[in-house]
Amino acid sequence: MARRTTQRALLLLTAVVASLVGGSSGGVYHIIGAGKGWRMPPNKTYYEEWASTRNISIGDKLMFLYRSGVYNIVEVPSRELFDACSMRNITNRYQRGPTIIELTEPGTRYYFCGVGEHCEVGQKVVIKACAVASPPPDEPSAAAVLMLRPAGLAACCLVAAALLMAM
Repeated sequence: MARRTTQRALLLLTAVVASLVGGSSGGVYHIIGAGKGWRMPPNKTYYEEWASTRNISIGDKLMFLYRSGVYNIVEVPSRELFDACSMRNITNRYQRGPTIIELTEPGTRYYFCGVGEHCEVGQKVVIKACAVASPPPDEPSAAAVLMLRPAGLAACCLVAAALLMAM
């Protein structure tokens, strides 16, 4: 019964997110970790490999799909703090999933999960946002992620709901 209530709540949350951001213009939605979402990775380099296949620009949005209370997102300002999984000098902390972060400036951003030892086992990602949109790669790789224009957000929200229910 509790699981069914949780599933309904997640579907409702997904619908609300879709209605709030469905009208926004420009940019691409990147689901962090593709089909896996934001959770414990299968290996230490999973999110690093995922990010290396992305062309991310200002105006794009990062979608972190995770369950509140199980995972979170911590943003730190430097590579040193990121590499050390350090909770010192946190730039932002997001506790309620799913989370959408719009990239408004070019530059490098450092995100990791601050729960337990999740960061140390690889639940962390470096995002490099370019000032101008890069052309998409010629052929998608096996690690390709869903990248959606705003018109595809409703479908993305359905995927998000399915992923969250499977967690």
